[in-house]
Formats: sequence, C-alpha cells, structure tokens
Amino acid sequence: MVADHRVRVGLPGRLVGRDDELDRIAEAARIAATGAGRAVLLRGPAGIGKTGVLRSALDRLDGHAARTLTARCPETGSGPYSAVRALFEPLHGAEFAGSSRLALPALAPEQATGDTANGTYAVLHGLHWLAADLAAEGLLVLAVDDVQWCDENSLRFLAFLLRRAEDLPLLVLLTQRSDGAAPEALGEIAGMPLCETLELPALDPEAVAELLACSLPEPPTSGFAARCAQVTGGNPFLLNRVLRRLREDPAGALGDVERLDELGRTVVLRSLLDRLSERGIAVARAIAILPGEQPELIAALAGIHQRMAATALRELRDHDLVAPAGGAGFVHDFVRQTVLERIPPAELDRLRERAAMLLNDVGRPAEEVAVLLLQLPDGPLPWMAEVLRDAATRAEQRGAPGMAARCLERVLMLHDSDVAVLTQAARVSDPPTGLRRLERALELIDDPRARVPVAVQYALFSLSAQNSVRAFEVVSAAVDEFDAVLGADLSDADRTLRTLAESVLLISGLDEKSTLVRVGARFRDMTPPAGDTGEERQLLSMLAVLGTLLNRPAAEVAGQARQVLRINDLEHGGWAFLGAALPLYLADDNESALEALGTLIEHTQRSGQAWTYCLATSTRAMVHHWTGDLTEALADAQSCHDVLVQESWAEAMTMPQIALAGSLISQGEPARAEELLNGITRRRFEDFSVEYHQFLMARAHAREGLGDAEGALEQLFRCARSLREAGIVNPVFAPWWFDAARLLGDLGRLDEGMRAAEHGAALAQQWGTRRAQGMALAARGAVTAGRAAVPVLSEAVRLLADSPGKLEHAKAEHLLGRALLRAGEPEGAREHLRSALDLSVLRRDHAQVSASSAALLAAGGRLRQGTDSPAHALSGSERRVAARAAEGRRTGRSRSRCSSRSGPWSCT
Repeated sequence: MVADHRVRVGLPGRLVGRDDELDRIAEAARIAATGAGRAVLLRGPAGIGKTGVLRSALDRLDGHAARTLTARCPETGSGPYSAVRALFEPLHGAEFAGSSRLALPALAPEQATGDTANGTYAVLHGLHWLAADLAAEGLLVLAVDDVQWCDENSLRFLAFLLRRAEDLPLLVLLTQRSDGAAPEALGEIAGMPLCETLELPALDPEAVAELLACSLPEPPTSGFAARCAQVTGGNPFLLNRVLRRLREDPAGALGDVERLDELGRTVVLRSLLDRLSERGIAVARAIAILPGEQPELIAALAGIHQRMAATALRELRDHDLVAPAGGAGFVHDFVRQTVLERIPPAELDRLRERAAMLLNDVGRPAEEVAVLLLQLPDGPLPWMAEVLRDAATRAEQRGAPGMAARCLERVLMLHDSDVAVLTQAARVSDPPTGLRRLERALELIDDPRARVPVAVQYALFSLSAQNSVRAFEVVSAAVDEFDAVLGADLSDADRTLRTLAESVLLISGLDEKSTLVRVGARFRDMTPPAGDTGEERQLLSMLAVLGTLLNRPAAEVAGQARQVLRINDLEHGGWAFLGAALPLYLADDNESALEALGTLIEHTQRSGQAWTYCLATSTRAMVHHWTGDLTEALADAQSCHDVLVQESWAEAMTMPQIALAGSLISQGEPARAEELLNGITRRRFEDFSVEYHQFLMARAHAREGLGDAEGALEQLFRCARSLREAGIVNPVFAPWWFDAARLLGDLGRLDEGMRAAEHGAALAQQWGTRRAQGMALAARGAVTAGRAAVPVLSEAVRLLADSPGKLEHAKAEHLLGRALLRAGEPEGAREHLRSALDLSVLRRDHAQVSASSAALLAAGGRLRQGTDSPAHALSGSERRVAARAAEGRRTGRSRSRCSSRSGPWSCT
C-alpha cells in the first residue's frame, strides 16, 4: 500500500502553492459536466506533489461527480488492461449487457463467452460503451495516478475514449512523472485539443514559508524558510522529510541554518542508503523488485530468513524509507528508483530472474511473471519460454496483441523454428513483421496439408498490408503443391481445406489489377460448388464476384450470390456475405444485397469488428445510392466515416470516403466531396481493382458538379483505361461510358460520345438487366443529333421506369426533355423535365434537382413551390446530417452523438 504524503494546510483538501492548478482542474470539470469531455494531465518530476494535487482535486469534486473511479499504476509495470481493471473494479459484480459485453476479455475474462470478441478494437469499443453508460448517469471522473507506468492497453483505451469524449460528461485526470520517456499513447493523449497539460513547478519560498508556519510550533524566519526551499529545491516530498526531522528536533533548531543543512543532507536518499546494514540493503533491493509484496516473498528474494527480513524492514522504517504499515512498500517511488540505480546491472538481472521464478512457483498469473521476464536482456530458459507463451495466449485472448507480441518475440529467441510459435506471433504482430514470420513458417513446413492453412493466414493478413500480389503467389503455390502430392482422391477434410484455399486465392487475386487477369484465367471455367459448407459458400461468393467483373450474365451471378445467402451464417469473417452483395446489387437484386449487408453489419456491431463494419456499411451506402435512396446512403456513409476518422488504420481504407463523397455530390456539395477524395493517401491506390475505379467515378462526378466537364472526362477516361488494364468489363460496375456520353453530348463531340455509348451498349446487352440496357439507350440518345434522339431516349425512359435505376430514370427524363426542346416541342419538353425534377426531389438528388430546374425554366416552365433550391428537397433531419458531414470536413473530423442503447456505431 502506498502512503499518503499530502502536506495539508488550512481547510482539508487544500495544498500550499497549488491553488491555480486546482482551479484549472475545477474549470475542466465544470466544462466536462456540460457534456463536453475534458482531460487534465499533471506533469512534474518525482516528489513534486502530483498525487497530492490529484487527491485534493478529487476531494473538491466529491459530490459534484456522479461517479469517480481511480487507479494507480505500479512502478514495476503490469499486464494488459491492469489499470483498466483497477479503474472498473467496483463494477466487477455488475451485469454487462449490450455493447459493454465486448469489454469482458479485459475486465473479467472468466465471464467472457464464446460470442464475446477479443480483438483489440472490440475490447476498446466495449470499454468505451461501458464508460458511456456510466457517463449517462452524470459526470464521470476517471483518475489514473503515475500514468507513465500504465500498461499499453489501458493507455490505448484512455486515448480511444477521449477521441470520442466530445459529447460525454467525462473528466479524465492523469499524473505523469516527467523525468523519463513517455509512452506513445500518452503523447497522443497530451496532444488532443480537449487535454490540458499542467506542469507542476517547485514550491517557491513564500509557499515553503506558509507550509513551515502551519507545520511547526513556531513561525520560521524568512531566511530559514528561504534556506529550507533551497535545500529541498522546493520539492514537496523532500520538504516533508525535512519537516518530519524538524518536528523531532528542539525548537532551537529552527534558527540553526547549519543544522538545517545537515538535515538536508540526510534526506538525500543516497546518504541514507549508505548507512543501511547488509541485510537492510538486501531487503531494500528485494522491495525494489517486488514492491508491496508479502514479507515471506521479500525474504526469499533477499535470500535471508523471515525473522532477519523483519529486522531489516524495521531498520528501513526507522530511516523513513518504507511505509510504516501494510506490505513491504517504499514511501515513494523516489526511494525505489534510487535503490534500483544503485544495483549493479548483473545483480539486477539476477534478482528479476529469481523474482519471476518465485512468483511462478507460488502460482501467480503468467502475465504477472512475464512483466519481470520481459525486463531480462538475454533469451529465455525453457521454463521462461513456457510462461511467456502462456502469457501471450492470455494477452491475445484479452485483446492485447502488443503484450502478446513482446512475449512471443522472447519465445522465438529460443524456438525460432517452431511453426506454431511463428504463426501465433504473426497473428499479433504488425503487418510487415507478421508476414515475415509467416514466410519463415512456410519455409519450415514440408507437409502440403500443413502449408495450406499457413498460406491462407498469410493471404488474409496481406489484405490489410497491401501485399495481395505476393499472397496470390504464395497461396497458388500451396494449392498447386497440395494437388500435385494428394491428387484428386481427397478426404472430406482435405476437400474442405482445398476449398478454403481456393476461396482465399480468389480474395487475394481480386484485390489488385495485376492479378485479376490471372484469377480470371484460373477460375473462369470452374464449376461453382453447391454451397453446402461455409468454405463452399465463400468460394461461391468469390466466383460470383469474378463473374460479375468479367460480365457473365447478371441472372447467372445473382443466382450464385443468392445461393450463398440461403444459410444465414457468417463463417470466415463474413467474406461470403460481403462478396455476394456486389453481384446482387449490380444485377438489380437490391433487396437481397441489402439483406445480406444488414446481416453482416449487425454481426459486426455485436462483435465489435470495426474494420468489417466500415467496409460493409460503406458498401451498403453504395447500394442505397444505386437504388436511389440517397437519404439512407448519406446516413450509412456518414456512420462509417465517423468510425474511420477516429482510427489509426484510416489510411488503409478508402470506401467510406468514396461513399461519403458520392453522397455529398448528390447533395450539391461537390467541392466538399473533392476535398474528401483528395485526402485519400493510400499507397499504390491505382493498383487496386474495386476501390480505385469507384474513386475515379466519384472524382469525375465531383468535377462535373463543379462545372468542369473536361476535368470530369479526364477522370472518366482514366477509369476506362484502368478497367481495361484490369480486364474488368462489367458495364455498371464503374459506368464511365454513360457519364462520358452525356458530357460529350453536351460539348457537341457526338462521334466521340457515340463510341463511348456503343462500348457500353455491347456490354449492357451481355449483362442483361433493364437498368443497363436503359442506360445504354440513354447514353446513345445523349449523343444522337436532332429529332432522332427522341425515340431512343423515350425507349430509355420506358426501360428505366420499370427498373430499380431511379437516378438514371431521372437523368433519362432530363435528356428526353432537352431533346424535345431542341426539336421544337416545348410542351413535351416541360412534361419530361418536370418528371425528372419530381423524381429528383423524391430521391433527394440535389445535383439533378438543380440541373432539371434550370432546364425546366429554360423550357418556359415554372417550378413548383419548394423546388427553387436543392436544399428545400431535404427534410430537417437530413439537413442536419448533411451539415454534420460538411462541418466534419471543415474541422478535419466528424462529429456524432451515439447511444450505446441502440448498439455500437449507431449514430443519430
């Protein structure tokens, strides 16, 4: 137990010389109580009084906060989420419900079920909603003392929480010892706009004099107080030790400056330690390694009998080095640090090794023993490797991959050719390191059966590392070797393994343009599986995606995709459902696509899978846009973008930005959309198959919205060239030809536009949907001169009116109205332009509302009330969502108010 060393004066809770800091903390609490989260970081050297200020601040807040949770980080370090468990310890008997169940691996792993996710994001997400639920009761104060020793995962949680605290009544108070390196996550917290850093200065002579006057029987002279401040450097800890000595001296010592100098020398810890007996030094070293431990463990580590250890503890207490009661703990970490500095390095390593062995022998958790083992410089002994691997497994289960990775790095020093250790270490490593370890594992494996699962792990790991080309090679080689050795006569288990590998080979090969052609050649003529197992459904889904990109008939690939969805499961991370959505919505089976994505999104919300949530929700935004439901598209796009901008992996994902940009363009905000698109910095973005073409289409639409037809055409033609390089020939996947024909028709470049239209028409006939065929006719009509355009566009309107292509229907009505106006038929023109306008207002398509409004006025028509401005087409709630999106771009981040009652990432 750590003693309370506050030096109080006057009213309880008031510290000398710290009123300004306490007032600033009180102001932060006042702001936080209004629902605008705040953090205060108290920094200063050892002994400066950070803990005293923290406790006094908490005393002041008593009665004003609905709940106050506190924790202190131990000097020796700790396992994953130790500080978080200490903070939330009062809740351990509570029921965890809803999103907060995702926190169980960190807080109470014994209560975690098989349904509880243990990924890092899921655990952090659960902790966030636990804090949000507590904050719903009123001001929540989280106070963490000595945060410089905080475990990495607890710090990551505090940073995660504070990034989402702008709408929470939350105050986070932290103290940090400044004379040492700060953890990276702590630096992130300190750099947040809502965090105020207070550097605690040394007490000035006036404050020292005030303290002396309140603590001694006689007021000191000004010279004596100044000398006391000089001797102690204004350090409250050292000053407190001098005061204790002064109170033991006769009153005459107050005027004896030489006596004060002597006292100053005795409070210097080195001089005190030099006076200790040999047993006292041994026990002091043991306490420095295992602070706060039971006396029997201290005696065992010191290598002396318990009675001798008790005598040595009394000696340390007599010198005011050890707390007067409780376990064996120093009065301040100042003392522990000084003791550690005086231990020779080799002896320090020996003591830590012995301490780890003692803790392991008495059955302490592996994570606790690992904290000591990780401080040793050399590779582990066999018993240590076993403990470290156990600790890594437990850390991984808690959602603490950083701790697991550090433990397994040590294990690999002893077992660098152990495939099981390499694959486990790969799971918790950063992408480059993980891929290197999996490459090493593959080199060590001779059995083709054993190689395939590792190759699959390598491929899935490569998706976030932009390493899919190499992954395609690795999985291809593994499957080819598997076939060469095992042949066609496979057991059920072998067949399942091969099917899984083929599905992952497709996932890898579809990711980038350079491998897409090879995937087509390898799988073009493959007979689709029945879809009876999860592996078969994943393979069937990816084959449907490939067939879509290669422009097989829409009915064929949509049928395969629906076969994937006939069993409502989400094996292998939801790739089957995500893959099925693309052929379904491009084939105009929007209902099935939305159902599949809804199921996947609900699963990610329950399990806290933020990456998959963003991918699935941005895809659903694209589907809503494709169906003409622009309000829902905006809501989904904003939701996934809100999650994305708060995460460290934001640069690796682009679909949320593209989806939100598309929604902004439809709202008539092309400049903001372009700003969002220009912020995408993904490395080698132009090499990717799906996102890059959607990105180019969005940029073209933004340029068109800004009135730059030539700039839009440049992006559309770039998209056409890129599609050709990739071998993607589906007409509606990225329909550059449709937009190019419209723009070229407006520019009078009819021959060039007709080539684009004919290109799309041939592909649309093969794809076979009414939408695609209607778009092809609309494109041809846009570049047909004179009255001849009218029948073509009339047929386009007829086809599109009976299709899900509501936005394209409005564009075709618009084109037909303009063609009739050019043909000298203003009445017919007004009819179709008014139809285009009504459809656009109904769909909240601001860009088309503007275009059709202008054309209708030019045709001599009148606008109905409420359509003179595109913004009038929005409801009040839709305008608020749009305003939030625009404001998010203005400030560099998105704002949202979310409720854990309605599930993770549910924002209103």
